[in-house]
Amino acid sequence: MKAMKWIIPGLFLVLGILGLCFFLDTQRVPPPAPSVKEEKESPKDEMSDTPSPEPPLSLAQQRLSEMTLEEKLGQVFLVRCPLAEERPQIEALTPGGVLLFGRDFEGKDAAQVKADTESWQQNARTPILFAVDEEGGTVCRVSGNPGLRAEKFLSPRQAYAQGGWEKVEQDTRDKSALLNALGIRLNLAPVADLSDDPQDFIYSRSFGGDAGQVAHFVRQVVGWARQEGVASALKHFPGYGSNVDTHTGLSWDSRTLEELESRDLIPFQAGIQIGAACVLVSHNVVDGLESGVPASLSPQAYRYLREEMGFSGVAITDDLVMGAIRDYCGGESAAPQALMAGADLLIVSDLPTDYAALRQAVEEGRVSMERLDEAVLRVLELKEKLGLLS
Repeated sequence: MKAMKWIIPGLFLVLGILGLCFFLDTQRVPPPAPSVKEEKESPKDEMSDTPSPEPPLSLAQQRLSEMTLEEKLGQVFLVRCPLAEERPQIEALTPGGVLLFGRDFEGKDAAQVKADTESWQQNARTPILFAVDEEGGTVCRVSGNPGLRAEKFLSPRQAYAQGGWEKVEQDTRDKSALLNALGIRLNLAPVADLSDDPQDFIYSRSFGGDAGQVAHFVRQVVGWARQEGVASALKHFPGYGSNVDTHTGLSWDSRTLEELESRDLIPFQAGIQIGAACVLVSHNVVDGLESGVPASLSPQAYRYLREEMGFSGVAITDDLVMGAIRDYCGGESAAPQALMAGADLLIVSDLPTDYAALRQAVEEGRVSMERLDEAVLRVLELKEKLGLLS
């Protein structure tokens, strides 16, 4: 009985404490709602499916997206500057570039040449890339005209013999500054070919026969020209060697790829690494790249240039009217084959014929729109880098 006397009051005490706790819990103030600022700063769900904004298009990409098929076709041609009576027909085909020769400077002063290039630009829907072969020595399209320069530019070999690297630099800078002042932004130079044999066709145009020395020459010239606002085209990939003149007919090069890599390709690799804008591909049939096919028309040559040497710029063919290509193609236009192979800019002398052939190839599906767009974009990107598109 004594135990019961204490148990009953104890139960009442426990029940009272529980009731008090319940009462206090119901009176607890709820936490404040987060402010608007706190909501904005709260971490977002990492799995959010909100797409990230697309990067803005470059000027080159934007221009490409706005082009008609006809305009795209025109952009892959670097056409020999036509005679005055032919110009309206050529302009209507919207060429990507115009290649100037000695006759285009004959009897003119700098102001007249500049007026010529500016008049082309005023009529062009897409700015034109003017180019020239101004190597010095035996190839002087511009300085061969005394109205533009009192003396012809020396060949690189001659410049180095007269005053070493200082003379080569001054020669390159003077040459590039003159071209820029005339509205010419691409020089089809430097010659990256190796030759130490005076009997070689390319000897007088080459800097020398030592691969390391020529590689240094190429690196320096590309950099100096770029500082003066002029893009360079390394030529003649993969190296002319002792081959005969492709202006007059086919030339066969039996060297292996290993031989080319150990010597002739070294200056080209140096130019690519320093950022040369263009590489001009020769018409030599090079067994080490693709036996039986001129390099300028060889998919394997362009594949090697892109994938093995890391070149991402504009690949240019030598002139498709030259004897080697006429012999190989039997008089048919080589433009479709060159573009299919991987070229981006085709040097031509008969634009209406080559344009029509390429258009037919695109319409028939032999040349894909993807390949055409790729080539056009590279040409436009070069123009953008030179400030022409702005």
